[in-house]
Amino acid sequence: MQLNTFFSRAITALLALTFAALGHAQEYPIRTVKIIVPYAPGGQADSGVRIIANSLTQQLGQAFVVENISGSSGIAAMQAAIKAPADGYTLVYSDAGQWAINPALYTTKLPYDTLRDLAPAGLFGYSALFLVTPAAFPANTLQELIALVKAKPDFYTYASSGVGSPHHLAMEDFKAALGLKILHVPYKGSSQSVPAILGGQVSMGMAALTSIAGFVKEGKIKLIAVNSKARSPFAPNVPPMADAGIADFDHLGGLGILAPAGIPRPIVDKLSAAIAKAVALPDTVSRFATIGLEPAPSSSPERMEELIRADKVKFARIVKISGATPE
Repeated sequence: MQLNTFFSRAITALLALTFAALGHAQEYPIRTVKIIVPYAPGGQADSGVRIIANSLTQQLGQAFVVENISGSSGIAAMQAAIKAPADGYTLVYSDAGQWAINPALYTTKLPYDTLRDLAPAGLFGYSALFLVTPAAFPANTLQELIALVKAKPDFYTYASSGVGSPHHLAMEDFKAALGLKILHVPYKGSSQSVPAILGGQVSMGMAALTSIAGFVKEGKIKLIAVNSKARSPFAPNVPPMADAGIADFDHLGGLGILAPAGIPRPIVDKLSAAIAKAVALPDTVSRFATIGLEPAPSSSPERMEELIRADKVKFARIVKISGATPE
């Protein structure tokens, strides 16, 4: 009899918690929601988050505002999110830099674990990098570039936006896949690396299309390949790296929103549904195109977790190959 009473009370308590969570989700949000961005204002990621935040504000009836906490490779931003209550009112933008590259670079010294301390709320976009060269570079195709590099090992150079950046690691993966020897010249961000490519101080580099589009139109920079399996909708005539025989080469970067671990699942589902609706809107698609973002076809938390796990494996391998260490 006492055992039955115990189970009855346990079930009642569980049902009460479930209904409470559902009630919170139905009411959510009732005040301003903050989205932390680990980058300075004005970049591609920050701009993409602001487009999504604007749509969430319109859909859910409360302000979704962006707070930029830049520096420290995004660690400070992630820590700020982890310390916040798991109630859906503090979210954080993240990409492979925070959820996969930092864990590979900092190993045991990293003060957070993405999937332990945070919960995926949904992907909203993808961003590609392009292998580019100065206009005067003697190769015009990926195959020609590879042939030149193989003929002169350690003669050519490439720029990146810093050691451990996606630009750096994508190039190192490219080199390793084909056994190429190209010297790395790290810069402090794209604001330095793109001028170096433009001016011919380096032979090539990886760059986001938005940072070089004007120079491409002027004929000052050449697009050689896109670092993904498929062609980019923004440069459909540019071949993917797969054309060089690297079938599994894919560095199309995901962009998404995370919440502190422990957030009620009904709130996660509400956010995920709103993000999915946001990226499907023609206005979002149009505004994303101006900053070089492809809308995510699936924004589910499960798809985001799957991507995070895959990225962690991929970048652990590449960081080891590259020998990169935290700057």
